[in-house]
Amino acid sequence: LATTYYEPVAEIGGGAYGTVYKARDTESGKFVALKNVRVQTDQNGLPVSTVREVALLKRMEQFDHPNVVR
Repeated sequence: LATTYYEPVAEIGGGAYGTVYKARDTESGKFVALKNVRVQTDQNGLPVSTVREVALLKRMEQFDHPNVVR
């Protein structure tokens, strides 16, 4: 977790790709959801599913929506 910017408060849930946490933005005090993505490397590099997940999250940065953290 990016603990310098966010303070984890509680675990919301987990799945095959990672764990989602409720966290507090240390600067504004607002609550956010953080996803800690599990990355399992092997001899061939990153699994395609992990690359796909990270690519999707990176694409979400372009949306100007109050629920999407940059």
